[in-house]
Amino acid sequence: MKIFITLLFFFSNTLFAGDIAIEAVKKHPKIIEFLSTKPISKYWVDFHKMQLGGQCGFTGCQWRKLVSLIVTSKGSNASSMTIIALVSGNNANVSNEVAIEFVELNRITAQELSIN
Repeated sequence: MKIFITLLFFFSNTLFAGDIAIEAVKKHPKIIEFLSTKPISKYWVDFHKMQLGGQCGFTGCQWRKLVSLIVTSKGSNASSMTIIALVSGNNANVSNEVAIEFVELNRITAQELSIN
């Protein structure tokens, strides 16, 4: 029973952290400013999240999520733009302790990637 409660706590923290991660990105001043120029009548706006890991211990849980914002034009030859943010926090239910870092993806060749 103890293991079940621990697993339930961990998974509920992970789920809430994902919701907090997306909400934190939506409330970021730069995102609000960016979306203010993208009327819903002309653009689709989608948020997605992906868990990057985390850990739980005696002091609580730490989590990291990758949140993407995809904005797609509703016109012909629809173009899209993606903004990616690394979002992390210490507690799954405390949204004011969330850190957001906007990131840029870089392409690397197979030779540059050396996994031992």
